[in-house]
Amino acid sequence: MRKVIPALLGLALLIAACGSDEVEPFALVASSNGSIGVGEQRVLFALINTETDEFLAAPDRPATVTIRDENGAPLETYPLEFIWTIPDVRGLYVATVNLPEAATYQATIDAEGLATAGPIGLVTAEDPPLIEPGEQAPASETRTSEEFPDLSIITSDTEPDPAMYELTVAEAVTGGSPSVIVFATPAFCVSQACGPLLDQVKALRSDYPEVGFVHVEIYEDLQVSSPEELTVVPATSEWGLPSEPWVFVIDAEGVVSASFEGAASDTELTAAIDAVSG
Repeated sequence: MRKVIPALLGLALLIAACGSDEVEPFALVASSNGSIGVGEQRVLFALINTETDEFLAAPDRPATVTIRDENGAPLETYPLEFIWTIPDVRGLYVATVNLPEAATYQATIDAEGLATAGPIGLVTAEDPPLIEPGEQAPASETRTSEEFPDLSIITSDTEPDPAMYELTVAEAVTGGSPSVIVFATPAFCVSQACGPLLDQVKALRSDYPEVGFVHVEIYEDLQVSSPEELTVVPATSEWGLPSEPWVFVIDAEGVVSASFEGAASDTELTAAIDAVSG
């Protein structure tokens, strides 16, 4: 795994949220291209005013995405939902789209008051390295508070929830109960989305006492003098992570039920957890 999320996603998430109805937007696939599988896939999109570096996605700006084949022929149009990456500051659009086979698709975005954006490439893989819904969750051995009572050694979260460091990932996904695994590095996340997404999950934990919640810090050796000295924890490669943050919802059998890259709405998260804990 790279030490930062892909450059395009980092750029998309770092730009301020506002825009003008008169610009021609530049579109980005804000999900990790090449780690998107086939079938129904959750994909993030960004719209940018390249003249002002303003982020054009907004909760009051309806938008749709049209998926096209490699020759530009339209396959289907989907409504886009706006989600905050940092609450009340900036966000992205998200859609669940059907990608029938491994290929390079094109996507165009139509947002209210803006010119059509795109086409942009959307690369899918038949068997991406990322652990996908329907696959068995890797039983990764991760660090816990029993081994490291000083949580600052194993998390860069400045206000950690101790309950999220009691179990290893292996214990959580093989224990016979549903679990939620969060991979995030609040202090070193280039997109600045790790902290907000982790906070969302922390806020939900008390509503699901029967579910095991685990935060996995992306990096080891958090006390290094320079970010360049950071090394990723082994679990990131075991789960095939191309970026951060990620949330995985696991059922009682240890099978991944849902996954979320970068950002998720409370509605998405609660629906996914309800599906495995009901």
